Amino acid sequence: MNPNRGYVDVDRLQAETSLEAAAAKCGVAITPSGSGNEVRIDCPFACAGDHVGRKEISVNTGNDEKVFQCHSYQCGFRGNLLALMHGWLNGKKPTGDKLRGTEFQRVRDVLADRVKIEAKPVVTVPTTTSAPRVLEPESTEPNVPLIDSENEAARELADIDTKFIVDVATMNAAAASYVRQHPCLTPELMRKWRCGYLPNDGGGDKRGWSLRGHIVYPMLSEDGKVLAWIGRDPAYEQKLAEYDSIRPELRGDKIPPMKHKVPKGFHRGQELFGQHASRLKEPGYREAISKNGIIVVEGYNDVINLDNLGIPAVAICSNRITQAQVEKINRWSQQLASGKVTLLFDCEPTGDEGAKDALWQLTQRGLNVRLGWTQEMHGGTFKGRQPECLSQTDCDILLTKV
Repeated sequence: MNPNRGYVDVDRLQAETSLEAAAAKCGVAITPSGSGNEVRIDCPFACAGDHVGRKEISVNTGNDEKVFQCHSYQCGFRGNLLALMHGWLNGKKPTGDKLRGTEFQRVRDVLADRVKIEAKPVVTVPTTTSAPRVLEPESTEPNVPLIDSENEAARELADIDTKFIVDVATMNAAAASYVRQHPCLTPELMRKWRCGYLPNDGGGDKRGWSLRGHIVYPMLSEDGKVLAWIGRDPAYEQKLAEYDSIRPELRGDKIPPMKHKVPKGFHRGQELFGQHASRLKEPGYREAISKNGIIVVEGYNDVINLDNLGIPAVAICSNRITQAQVEKINRWSQQLASGKVTLLFDCEPTGDEGAKDALWQLTQRGLNVRLGWTQEMHGGTFKGRQPECLSQTDCDILLTKV
């Protein structure tokens, strides 16, 4: 009788095998961070934003299948323990983002100890708050404003915001629902920030076809030129719920939905949303920056809402800061705020982790960095909140001790 043949109860093995044990079966060692049922590990899929020690993947260890998601910008890959094992074995995603055929069989056999994998040398990075990750160099190729592009089609996108819709009455259902759920997206503020809904029906105008049906935000350069248009799928949450409702083995070629659409070749990590210098001309803004320091948040709507309250902020468009962003914030803080910085990342586990990392990187440059909030600060009052939902009274509380 051949012990390597016969039925393998993959579901049971996934439930019984810890992350560390599964990684060891693949010949690698991992050091998860976090506590409770949610931990974070490095991305094994060679996605664009992955760096050793960055721990972009969050894993629900309380789930029998150890479901995970990569939070790296432009990745978002999701799956279960089998998919993670494929990444540890091969350093990339499964073909077609779906584990099947010979790829599935290999992972199954490794999980069931039918195949033994020799340990691989690994690079370990301390993950405690006393020694956060070291930022790795990113692309130094500058982002070129659309209007200055050598590509005529790109130049024609520089003013595509003239096509945006800001009235919910004329948006489709998904876009209207998204805007209503984000009170900061008033018609006036969307016009000011050059964002809005790009309708599916473009008539004879074919510009921005890949962003149709999305809420679109501009990434402006420091001198106010459009570098890129970023699309946010207003139906993302619904699509994600539908995707999650399908058992992994039944998903076939289905690809996990993506929250954002970012132009290929655009170096997002070099920029900050809200970085255009013309904001310094707005009444009271220089004084606010001098008092509060450079306020750093995660997302587009966070910046827009705070702007409506007369509070200037910039967004890293992620929960993990990059080397280029650190350098910009350092420069502006020294020039405008006597070295002061205030961090207001989302008040939730991933936001706290990102804020710890940013705090370390910015403090190393001699800046006076303050946490505006965490899940535990202020008696836990703001736990689960995001800056886009803050009121003037909230901000008075959060910024009073700056």
